[in-house]
Amino acid sequence: MKILLDDVKLNLLLEQKKQFIGKTVVWDSLLSAVSFLISVIWASYSDFFIISGIVIKTIFVLLGLFFTGKSIFDIYHCSKNSYTYEDLFQDINRLNEITHNHSIIAIKNTFDEFPNKFLLYYDTRWNAYLFLNFKDNTNNENFIVSGISNKLKIKADDIKLQYIAQNLSKKYSESHKEERIYSHKLYLANISSFPNAARSNSFEIDGVSYCWMSISEMENDPRIMEVNEDIVQFVKENCN
Repeated sequence: MKILLDDVKLNLLLEQKKQFIGKTVVWDSLLSAVSFLISVIWASYSDFFIISGIVIKTIFVLLGLFFTGKSIFDIYHCSKNSYTYEDLFQDINRLNEITHNHSIIAIKNTFDEFPNKFLLYYDTRWNAYLFLNFKDNTNNENFIVSGISNKLKIKADDIKLQYIAQNLSKKYSESHKEERIYSHKLYLANISSFPNAARSNSFEIDGVSYCWMSISEMENDPRIMEVNEDIVQFVKENCN
């Protein structure tokens, strides 16, 4: 999956969380402090000029106690403010500026001798014919095959998906009244056996209207180009 990040926002996140990253180092510090404390407790020190060995040992013991105590405090602080790499990964994903992840499905009229048309469905929300599309899913390809099978009444075994390309585009969203960034994966669905109804130039299944259109026909349809020009161009460059 591709994500799109603003480097300023990413740098700000890393700056805010830097104190929590690499917290396992405090365990190394504790081990070092305890080792130092044990060594100075058992060590013997000679007088150094006017400073007696007892004083020198006392100073080192106090230093060992200080660093041991600090390490214990750091471990306690980290346990109260647990922040793992999974947390960082989630925080980075929340910065993702891609607002929509969709898979676009190109299906050609391979039942014709010279296939040059793609299957579109009529979307009542957009009042236009669009390519079949699905929101990205964790089990994306199986999800798409199942969706095509249910929509077109075609056996899943007769559908083979081929990943083609991915595209990022920024365009104005009429429904949200703002510019948004879209990520589209393009798949070519090869169907080995079409039902007779789907071989017609236009047909209906479960109340949804479908039709076969060439790229040039889409480019001559004002409404399709108004709402979906980027997708038409995307398919034209990769599947036509």
